[in-house]
Amino acid sequence: MTYDLKSNWKIFSDGSFIDWSQLSSKDISTIYFEVDPDRYRAGSRINISGTSSISVYLNYQLLSFQSYTVSIDIDSLKAKVPAPWLFSVYQSKGLSWLQTEVISPPEFRADIGNSLRPPDYYLDFSIIASVLVFIFFIVLLRSNPRLTFDYFNFVRLFSIQEREDSLLNSRISSSANILYYIFCSLLSGLLLLTIFHFGGASIPLSESFPIHSIAQAFFQWLKLSGLVLLSLFIKLVLILGLARLFDFRDATSVQFYNYLRLAFFICVLAGIVCLCYFVFKIQSPEAYSFLLRGIIWIFILWLIVIGLKLLRRSSFRFFHLFSYLCASELISFFILVKVLNS
Repeated sequence: MTYDLKSNWKIFSDGSFIDWSQLSSKDISTIYFEVDPDRYRAGSRINISGTSSISVYLNYQLLSFQSYTVSIDIDSLKAKVPAPWLFSVYQSKGLSWLQTEVISPPEFRADIGNSLRPPDYYLDFSIIASVLVFIFFIVLLRSNPRLTFDYFNFVRLFSIQEREDSLLNSRISSSANILYYIFCSLLSGLLLLTIFHFGGASIPLSESFPIHSIAQAFFQWLKLSGLVLLSLFIKLVLILGLARLFDFRDATSVQFYNYLRLAFFICVLAGIVCLCYFVFKIQSPEAYSFLLRGIIWIFILWLIVIGLKLLRRSSFRFFHLFSYLCASELISFFILVKVLNS
């Protein structure tokens, strides 16, 4: 049984304790809460965790200093410190994603009311959203299997020698390709939202996409997917304009379609990693922050691969190609890194 202690949080203001919700969580760095050790069954533990280092005090005496997770055995502590217990928790980055809970064995005292399991809004949302994305993929696969396999052909993504296929011969603005752009945006939005949600305060951008209900989760998903789709169209317009400026018109389809292949490759890879995180119950913010940094490194590898691909098609000097890559890929890459880390 898990008992969330968040409803007991207090803050000290003007010489008295008041409910913490009266102030913004960003303005609070220390919270107080009482724990009655006799309320919980033998074998229970108090778990306190945060996305940044926390310091825990018991009855105004230091119990743990600058740790990410603190787990306290109630029985052992009760033998040393008599009740009542007043815990103080300090987290320098505010109360975002700070968790305080009591974990008890399944059997509990008869005088304690049976509480409902706390809802996991994001788990419910992620299951529904994953099913919707999977149905969208099946529709694309059944309607145009050859084009679908071309988009997910990751061998050609990292192949220097570019061979002609149905993908490269299709029109960029065709309705079939636009459906793949939308699918890529929805899939990317779902994975980015997962990284932001579990990455917590270690990913500053996550504060722009808070989730407190299933409806809000769907709204944030659509908002983030819309931003991804908008960035894809901006990328397409940028490539078309610069290809005309630098006289690289025959490289437009190669560059943009391989960029979409890269997006699908990152989504599949990140989806597998997130699934492994879920199976092995890895919800550490550092793990999701590391995953986001890994995506950035893949984009760095992409700059080298697309440079070699275009080099085989270019009849100009290397400096001309390098200038084109700086304008079409390198600048947008730095903007992407800045956005993800801001």
